[in-house]
Amino acid sequence: MSNPNQFFPQSGGGFPQQGGGFYGQPPKKSGGSTIWIILGVIGAGVVLLCGACCGGVMLLSRPPVASAAAKQPFTFADVPPPPFPDRGNAEEVEPGVRLDEIMIKDEDGGFYETPGHGGWLHLYLPAGEHQPKSLPCVLIAPAGSTLLAGMDLGDGDQPEHVPYVKAGCAVLAYELDGPCLDDTDLDEQKDAFRAFKDSRAGLVNGRNALEYLLAKVPEVDPARIYAAGHSSAATHALLFAAHEPRLAGVMAYAPAPDLPKRMGPQLAVFRFIMPGVVDFVTQSSPRTHVGSIKCPTFLFHAQDDSNCPIADTNAFADELKQKGTDVKYVTAASGDHYDSMINEGIPAGIQWLKERGAIK
Repeated sequence: MSNPNQFFPQSGGGFPQQGGGFYGQPPKKSGGSTIWIILGVIGAGVVLLCGACCGGVMLLSRPPVASAAAKQPFTFADVPPPPFPDRGNAEEVEPGVRLDEIMIKDEDGGFYETPGHGGWLHLYLPAGEHQPKSLPCVLIAPAGSTLLAGMDLGDGDQPEHVPYVKAGCAVLAYELDGPCLDDTDLDEQKDAFRAFKDSRAGLVNGRNALEYLLAKVPEVDPARIYAAGHSSAATHALLFAAHEPRLAGVMAYAPAPDLPKRMGPQLAVFRFIMPGVVDFVTQSSPRTHVGSIKCPTFLFHAQDDSNCPIADTNAFADELKQKGTDVKYVTAASGDHYDSMINEGIPAGIQWLKERGAIK
């Protein structure tokens, strides 16, 4: 099963880990805590080195500041979509739910010469025949990323996908370039960051998934395509909504909408390890582009979420409303980061789709 709450703690909780849960949920990828030690040693070494110079300690204690360019939207029109394969043979994974696993061009583990030109798409359709443009669709990336790296799809993602299909939607799940499979390998973490950065924080992957729907899935109504996600994937979905005007709406469950705030003082060390990370974290933060999210937005968060604080979503919802965005914000009293999404969040999101007439 995938790790439902792998997105690393808000600040002061160590360095990003691609593997290992935070409160007992099973991990999506294997890995240990060695990277905390490695980065801690590196950070300590940088502190000592800087301390040897006048004002060096002040360099690390001062929060890094992004450049003005980081406030601009991502551009990715220069990255062409890959050639899309035809659909394969779908198999029933649950009663009434069919899944077609589609490989895009190459299977190179999330690292491609052209961003987004490989990996997998998982297309779910309700059982039976469907007329052209008869189905709404939910686009969804896998949760569990540090948002400094991408993420593969896994069997454990299905609990987030199947409820939409049972409600009458198509679902297209897509991978994010630059997964990090070994969090004890600093070079692998750097490579993952570069690939994820080149994919414009996964926006290329999201765009490709949307283009695949339009090219290969005539059952889907282009006017009823929504982005959705949980945790790190919710943050990605909001960023996607800010950059993709063809979306009919976005559903974000327990997002971290302010990434510079979330990563906090850790950025002071990351910038010495991952060149460009300060600007990237700002540019990939939904709050940076809050004024560009024009589509109807559904937000969900649990009051007792121990991973992503609900206060940040409260503030983000207020900002969206001030910008004139149509926002439906639902909260749960309990359930923490993952169970609240499964038990209350997705059902509320499906009800929102019905209220909007997306599910007919």
